[in-house]
Amino acid sequence: MKKLNVLVFMVTCIFLFVSCGKTADDRSTFSEFNEYILQTLMESYEDGNISWEDIVIDRIYCGHFSQKDANEIFVLCKILNTSHVAGLDKTAAILLEADSLKKIAYKEFNADNVAIDCVQTSIGQSKILFIGTTMYQGIVTQEIQLWGIQDGQWLDIPIENLETIPDGCFCFMGDEEIIVSSVTDHADVIAILSWYPNTEKFLLD
Repeated sequence: MKKLNVLVFMVTCIFLFVSCGKTADDRSTFSEFNEYILQTLMESYEDGNISWEDIVIDRIYCGHFSQKDANEIFVLCKILNTSHVAGLDKTAAILLEADSLKKIAYKEFNADNVAIDCVQTSIGQSKILFIGTTMYQGIVTQEIQLWGIQDGQWLDIPIENLETIPDGCFCFMGDEEIIVSSVTDHADVIAILSWYPNTEKFLLD
């Protein structure tokens, strides 16, 4: 119980000193919190055994994810030394209650390049945008998903306007945007989908 209280205090420090969405660089300051995250990930990991040396805490977000009034911490961790089959930029996501550090949800994202960001609805609840890019035998493929979290489950939210975009395009993230370009020339922007908090959708500009 005493150790948990220390961790909760450290979480409070994170809210005070770490800007939400910024890279968590000061690992020495929050070493006990980091150890707790690593242990939680190791217990949740779905692809065999993993050691502490293979996990790097990449980003920490604070906000409301599973409920509009819930104070939560969303942590992204990079998994090192993975095979190409598992994705060269494999990323694990953990959602925790801010007050108790209880795990709410966990998910692994597999791709050679993983891009994840959070967008907020009009009531301040965050959704999670994922773009995974993988190259195999010279062919680039992408997976683009918008996720919500409810009752500990990840909910795949359709991005309807992407269905109108022709095949053979490349997507990457802007500031609350999905930017669609030509595969051969990324400077050739075909479309921009912007996040609209009131409708909770990415809409074509």
